[in-house]
Amino acid sequence: MKHITTLSILFLLITSLCTAQQTDMRWQKAAQTFFTFNIDGSAVILRDILNDPRTSSSDSAKVYSTLALRDWQFHRNYELAAKRLDSALALRSGSNASLVALSNIATEAGHYPASLEAADKALASAANAAEWREAAIAYANTVYLSSKNNKKQDTTLLGKAGRLLEGVLDQMPGHPQAAKLLVGTGVLKKDGRFLSDGWNAYFHFASADSAYAYLKEPAGVFLAVLPHWKASSAENEQIAAALAKSGFYEYAALLAGRSQKDIIAYARYLQETTTLTDDYYRKLAVHAPTSDSLFEQQVLSTCARLLEKLKLSAGKDTLTYEKFLELVQPRFGAMGFLGTTSSFHAKEICLGQIVNVTRKEVLQYGYKASLTFIEIDLMTSNGFISWFTNKRMGNGGWSVNDTIYRVREAYIREPMEAWTMITDSTVRKEKLSIFENAIAGTITPDTTTLLAGINGLLRLNAMDSLYAMLYRQGLRGSDLQLQFMNTLERRQEDASIFAHEGRHSIDQIYFAKDFENAPSSEREYRAKLSEMTCADFPVYIFGKIVSSIGPSGHGQANRRILDDALAWMGKHQPEISGYDTTQPAIRQLYRLSADQIQSCFREVDPLNKQ
Repeated sequence: MKHITTLSILFLLITSLCTAQQTDMRWQKAAQTFFTFNIDGSAVILRDILNDPRTSSSDSAKVYSTLALRDWQFHRNYELAAKRLDSALALRSGSNASLVALSNIATEAGHYPASLEAADKALASAANAAEWREAAIAYANTVYLSSKNNKKQDTTLLGKAGRLLEGVLDQMPGHPQAAKLLVGTGVLKKDGRFLSDGWNAYFHFASADSAYAYLKEPAGVFLAVLPHWKASSAENEQIAAALAKSGFYEYAALLAGRSQKDIIAYARYLQETTTLTDDYYRKLAVHAPTSDSLFEQQVLSTCARLLEKLKLSAGKDTLTYEKFLELVQPRFGAMGFLGTTSSFHAKEICLGQIVNVTRKEVLQYGYKASLTFIEIDLMTSNGFISWFTNKRMGNGGWSVNDTIYRVREAYIREPMEAWTMITDSTVRKEKLSIFENAIAGTITPDTTTLLAGINGLLRLNAMDSLYAMLYRQGLRGSDLQLQFMNTLERRQEDASIFAHEGRHSIDQIYFAKDFENAPSSEREYRAKLSEMTCADFPVYIFGKIVSSIGPSGHGQANRRILDDALAWMGKHQPEISGYDTTQPAIRQLYRLSADQIQSCFREVDPLNKQ
């Protein structure tokens, strides 16, 4: 039985909107409404903020920009989006974000001169490193797409784009969007250094020599060819094959030779699938007429056309998406599914490329599972939630018996945001203000706001401890930054993959009947217990779990975790440092130590009692 997990980072989304205290609650309500897929309801709240005479010009500009981005994403209304952004820019507050939004929307609409002009202005007006990075990526993205789609490559602009992207990576090693764009820029400019630097940065390799086993072959090609790349047909085909092997089919197709028509056909199939899913997801988002069955028919028609070009066939079997993947996976490394998840009611596609395969043993309370861990990345689609939230949430992975599949893109953004959160005093103060506002006063705020604030503090505490540990080891500068992000990613991987998905595998192996009959909420509850007790990041994980309560299987499991913690606190008040018996336990969740969190959930874990 295939089990899909959803990575939730709603806290980062909500708090990134909150800057003015007087509008905090309405920003949060607008965000919460948006995440119930009520776009119109969220827009009403945003317009209320806009029409309030007390609203600052900065918040007004953010409202205009937010509405503009939604006008384009959900309605493809370029004129209205541009008009709103003009209104935002007229306020002369927060203009950099509005310029970046204008550049990105104009690029997607194919208005490249307007996009480049906006990106140039954003670069010139950037007030800090974060704004500069966003502007640099917007500029480089415009240059890449205009060069690719117009078949006219301005090497001067491509060179500038590449240098900007390298600047982003100097500031933020491993930035996925910058690294990926640098690979594409290198392909178009035929610049081996750009391509090599981007590829290594994307996978967080210090150099091609440090590539993990699955990517050793393409790493070897890059190491041998790129330093002296003269763009001969033979070299281009070698590089195209290496890019394809590592999942970069869009870029591989740009270099593929006559003998590599399968690469071109597969890249075209991926683009057709992107267009198809974007249209379907957009209709779902705005509640336009559509159907699962029609979508599945269209998907399978696209699959059938590719199989015909590749001279592959399902034979006497009915062509299903699972059968399609079975046929193309050996040649292209494709992996995914077509179906529903616990996060959304309609069918969706998860489709990416295998970039890593490892094997590991997981041991929990004496129960052992030998796991195969497969990382999937460079996603064509990661489901509706990912599309709806612009990749800020999405499918985190799934498990089938002893095989765990992880969607890499769902995990690589958070370490960068975490670094910014603990090192940028302005961002840090903003995140802490959510907690301080929730705790201040005698009236308990609504549970969602309170738990979001506590989550922020718990995660900051966990990240501060990690930073301090690495600092004591003598790491400084970019070495400290990269190690912090890699360690945070590994710790989350240990929790969300090897502990969480490992628990699913153990339950399926040792308690197969119970697992099959258990509702989603019970399965997720057991897996979340393992996340906190069988991995070394309990404070961080606990904060994320208790702040994401809802009606889904995950949300119900999170509710049980919260209830368990509150019950444990009631029995162990004297042991909790600073515990105030006059205050509700829920307001003091942040007082729990890592050891106490693990003790609490070991006590209630049924696997610990069997």
